[in-house]
Amino acid sequence: MDQIIKNLFIIGAGGHAREIAYLIEDINIAERQWNILGFISNDDAEIGNTMMGYEIFPESILKKRKAEQLNLVIAIGNSRTVKKIHCELMGLKSNIEFPNIIHPRVVPNMRGTSMGIGNIICAGNIFTTDIQIGSFNCINRACNISHDVRIADYCIINPGVNLSGGVEIEKGCLIGTGATILQYLKIGAYSVIGAGAVVTRNVRKNSTVVGVPAKEIVK
Repeated sequence: MDQIIKNLFIIGAGGHAREIAYLIEDINIAERQWNILGFISNDDAEIGNTMMGYEIFPESILKKRKAEQLNLVIAIGNSRTVKKIHCELMGLKSNIEFPNIIHPRVVPNMRGTSMGIGNIICAGNIFTTDIQIGSFNCINRACNISHDVRIADYCIINPGVNLSGGVEIEKGCLIGTGATILQYLKIGAYSVIGAGAVVTRNVRKNSTVVGVPAKEIVK
């Protein structure tokens, strides 16, 4: 039986969007699944240009293709913006799906991992067992996600992050490159963990912590 190729737009037209396009191209090399229709931007200066050989369209393209089943990937590196775009797109939900985009070298190692929709899992990540991932998260390259980790929705986890066993990341968090969070700690919603930080205690919501050991920045 022939593989069904699905049409897909990438929301965003910055560097992160280019990285996600390369991820999807890697998936297609392993097994052809996606037809990238182009990028979608709200920047008038970008619309009509091409990037990586794909056209950049305005947001109105989704309404013009409302009769067609489309897949969307939100490739924006800001948690609150991802949530805002998702909520806006739900008005067009009759023809839109948000697939999980997972690099083919990661898939065999994700046994025992459950997840929602719209997640992006980049190359080089290691998942162990009994991990729960919500929706619309981006886990960048070469992270280590240990047993019983819980990640809510709209989180951005940058390259080289280490989440020890039992860590809980609440919604909308940004975890900086190379950060380490020790076992069974909770990171409160919409918190920021600085690059290279070592988190040794729970982090309250809407806070920023940096350093080794990580300490909260008082605003």
